[in-house]
Amino acid sequence: MKMFEEIKSLRKDFVHDEYTRIVDNWKDYDKISKTKMLEAIYKVYSDYNNIIDICTEKELKYLKLILNKDKKYLDKKYQWEESMLIRKFIIEKDFKKDELLVPEEIYDYVVEALSNASLAEAKKKDEINIFAVSYVKIQGSCPIDNVIKIGSLTMNIPEAEIEKHVTNNRVFKYYVYTYDKYVEEVGDYIKTAVYNDYYHLIDDLDHQRRIQTTPPSSAPINYELYKTLFYHNFDINNPIIKKFLDKLDKLPFFGFTAIRPIRESALLNTGRDKLKEAISNVPALKNYNLKDFFELMDKAMDEMPSGALYGLTPAELRNIKKEEKEYENKKRQKYVKQGNAHLSKKESLLFYKIYFALLDFTNQKLKIKPGYRIYGKDKINPYDISEIVEKFWKNKDNIVIEFCLVNPFKFNSDEIKTTQDFRKGIRGMFTIVEYQEEYTAVMNEEKVYMIKGLNCNIDEVISYDDLPCIIITSIIQFKDKLVYDGLFNTYNISFGMGFKKTVAREYEEKIKYYHL
Repeated sequence: MKMFEEIKSLRKDFVHDEYTRIVDNWKDYDKISKTKMLEAIYKVYSDYNNIIDICTEKELKYLKLILNKDKKYLDKKYQWEESMLIRKFIIEKDFKKDELLVPEEIYDYVVEALSNASLAEAKKKDEINIFAVSYVKIQGSCPIDNVIKIGSLTMNIPEAEIEKHVTNNRVFKYYVYTYDKYVEEVGDYIKTAVYNDYYHLIDDLDHQRRIQTTPPSSAPINYELYKTLFYHNFDINNPIIKKFLDKLDKLPFFGFTAIRPIRESALLNTGRDKLKEAISNVPALKNYNLKDFFELMDKAMDEMPSGALYGLTPAELRNIKKEEKEYENKKRQKYVKQGNAHLSKKESLLFYKIYFALLDFTNQKLKIKPGYRIYGKDKINPYDISEIVEKFWKNKDNIVIEFCLVNPFKFNSDEIKTTQDFRKGIRGMFTIVEYQEEYTAVMNEEKVYMIKGLNCNIDEVISYDDLPCIIITSIIQFKDKLVYDGLFNTYNISFGMGFKKTVAREYEEKIKYYHL
């Protein structure tokens, strides 16, 4: 059979959709005919390597059955392979003879492809595609860097290899479209992967993500789930979803027509009333009691990953929210308002005297802001001295030593001794974990430091409700206490339960330090 004769009966929109997935430099819908599209597809296939590259291991094995006229190919277990190869115009169905054939136009190319194909190599590529394609399918759309980085961590494959694969592999490009998307939050274009079937839903997906009250944590990677989704679109290993799909298949209408709207509704996590209404309005179901079916559909769709929920299922999100509520309740019960968790007025004045003297000395020595004075001033805008602070902490050992030797502000011996302790200070990223009556617990990767505020308790600066909170600050040994330098750079980030649990566990495990 010749495909150029068969293509006349196919819808142009179907042909164009497949054409854009297979041909790299494709033309717009109105600028090309069905025949020209097929010619372009078969020009791609004239290089047999492209046939190998656009087929999975399963498809290559299935093609061999067809070429060998092995009637095993009629088994229903091969429905996926049959469907995909027909869509790619690599095989066609002769309904009169009830058999599958390779079109005459590419028969020789297919024979050559199968003669040169390495099933082991195809299987290796499939492992990457199962992850990469399914990850994008679940998310709907995402930065291509996420696919590369998470794929590398998940499969223990170098990022460069993943990047090369998603850039060149035809199976990946068949399912996933990559383009430069402008992201307002970043203020720049980001290379973005979108699952081809969901390209028309990008704006709706972005909207659904924006209206989430709090962005949920991304779903954990489950390779077995990804494998099921790659070949079946649904997690058929989930008994609730399997039961629903079986029930759908038994309804007195063409149930497969409902698959696409169900998948799209699950992706966007929108209300299901319109979906139920559309199914109810199917003529064959007018007198059919759908109550039990819709209850089962709700349960099944609660188990389906949603791109709007960053890969979580609605059921998982409900559990997370429930867990978060319980966590916040326990957290609130543990809260003790800070009392004596800051320096005395006398101590605070001495701290600022020494610190501002060091910063002033740093500024004059390194000529950061010529003519700008810090020492002796009552009020300092933190933004005005941020660069000076960073320079001091990068050079603190030399600066403190030289300061104490020169003693430019005529400190007495006790003040010089206290100043010398600033050499022990550390600057970096910390997590505020807990407030106690007399201390604030801040943690980095190594230790938990029990610090004091300066003029006030730290729970007056950062609300207990915002803990855990990531900050950049400096911790300093001041006399017999640990303090921070009065400057916080905070990050406005909402953390999921996974992060909160990790912080809580590490906090309990680590030793608490009251001195450097």
